This record gives sequence, structure tokens and C-alpha cells, in this order.
Amino acid sequence: MPTEIVGGIALRKALNKYAPDLAKELTKEFATILKPLVAEARSFVPAQSPMSGWAERATDGGHKFPKYDAAEIKRGIMYKTTPSKVNSQGFKNTVRIQNKSMIGAIYETAGRKNGQGQDWVGPRAGGASKGVSRSVNRYAGNQFISNLGNLYGSGKKDSKMMGRLIFRAWANSQGRANAKVFKAIEQTTEKFNKRSQIVDLKRAA
Repeated sequence: MPTEIVGGIALRKALNKYAPDLAKELTKEFATILKPLVAEARSFVPAQSPMSGWAERATDGGHKFPKYDAAEIKRGIMYKTTPSKVNSQGFKNTVRIQNKSMIGAIYETAGRKNGQGQDWVGPRAGGASKGVSRSVNRYAGNQFISNLGNLYGSGKKDSKMMGRLIFRAWANSQGRANAKVFKAIEQTTEKFNKRSQIVDLKRAA
């Protein structure tokens, strides 16, 4: 899903400074590309909880496991066309679709690390590890992930590239969304370069 675009951030900065009309045009083009993906990702959200008893409850460390709420998940799926902060790999996202709700993130990614669920230790086990299941049901993690359904995406080598909503919509696009983003950037770059050349010629005259 992520694709490296060399010079994308620099282009956006140059457009904002020297060609704000082209910057707005590019942002509008990005929105046109991303809106259908957001709509498709939202369409995959089940109206009802995929399993019974999905209610808010306390977890280790005093945190709360959120209640299933289809409306909240849908609201949390959105696109951004402004560059993000630098991530741990040193990259910024030029455009992105994200799932901002906690419950949406759980539904999207549960089972990435371990498709069978967390290792079960039971409710009476000591220690403070958060990476294990302390449920009274030793099969709770496996049942939970099974009820959520398959993960989609291109993550055969990297489980982070798998999901059930956004990643499924992106996988269905079969690379077309990436291609459209590249094309929009290339076309805007060409327009900006032509305009810059005209300015330079006028200055030389």
C-alpha cells in the first residue's frame, strides 16, 4: 500500500509558495482519488457486531476495550491530503487514508501478529505482560479473530500491510489508486515546470 514518491513533499511546498492554484488543483485531484476508497472501506464495516458480547470492558493497566460501534468505525475512516509528520523510518505521508477510531483500528488489524490470537495464560496468571490472553476462555483470542474474517492486502512478507477495511479497499484497487496519485503528481509537476520556464524566459528578456 505505501509507495515512495521522491520529491513529493518538496513539490507540495513549492506549489504552496509559487503556484497556489496548482496546489489546490492537486489537492482536489487527490481527494477525487481517495474518496471512493474511503467509501468502499466504510462499506465493509458490519452493521452489527461480528460476535456477541462485544461490549466495553476494562483491560490490564486500567484501559478500556471499546464497545463495537459501526457508526464510530465509519466516521473514523478518512483521508488526508496534508503531509504527515516524519515517521520512525524517516518518511512523510503525502496522502493517506487512516482509521482514527480505536475500535476501527482493532477491527482493521486484529490478528496481524498472530492469526491464532494471543497466547493464553488465564485470569489467575501473575505478571504484567500485555501480550497474553487472561480470559477465562482459553480460545477467546482465536474465536475473536476468526469472527472478524480475513485480512486483505499485500502483506505476505510484512503483516503491517494487511487489514479488513482500508487495506481491503486498497487491495481491490489493484494498484490503480497508486497509479492515479503518481499521474496527478507528474502532471502537476509538468505544469509547474512549464510555468517556471516561462517566468525564466521573461526575466531573461
